[in-house]
Amino acid sequence: MARVLCLHGMGGTGATMWPLVAALGAAGHTTMAPTLPGHGGKPEDLLGVTWADWVDAALAWPADVVVGQSMGGSLALAVAATGACRAVVAINPLAPDADAVDGLEWRLSRGHEWIEDVPVLADEIAYARLPIAALLAMTVGVAGVDLAAVTQPALLVSSVHDDVVDPASADLIARALRGPVRRASLDRGGHVATLDADRTRLATAVETFIRTHL
Repeated sequence: MARVLCLHGMGGTGATMWPLVAALGAAGHTTMAPTLPGHGGKPEDLLGVTWADWVDAALAWPADVVVGQSMGGSLALAVAATGACRAVVAINPLAPDADAVDGLEWRLSRGHEWIEDVPVLADEIAYARLPIAALLAMTVGVAGVDLAAVTQPALLVSSVHDDVVDPASADLIARALRGPVRRASLDRGGHVATLDADRTRLATAVETFIRTHL
């Protein structure tokens, strides 16, 4: 059985990953789903938090497999790039996007500080507003991940109806990775796949991948 670290996305909490944690735990794996720095309190807590803070938090718990959703998926790939795990799962991860960096920097330069009315699922514990500075820290961090250094087996999961991250992002990531890549597609639900309609199918895909490669 494996030690599995599960990482949530921007604005969320470890609770976002609980259905997956429960399924993997039932399969005999040791699981951990921390709430990342700046999360779980109030949106202002994200101000001043850096990508390095999130990576350090992920590295603080030794894991055989790192599973992440959205920003957490990109963090999982960053951890894999350091060689600190044996396999990686990225669910609806962000691809490097120079235009997104430019757009966020432009908004900050014009005095815009917040993204308001962020969509949150009914059973999701997450911020409904986000500081643009934190989104910029995330976007710059994603751009800095050395995807070519990821040589471990990877599972990339995409939600067909994701309205936050273009599913084509996983195609860009898959081409950059240097290890064996498996793909999975979820045709029900949206971006927060661990809480959405295909959560059971997602858990099965992740557990099968872990059992196959470890």
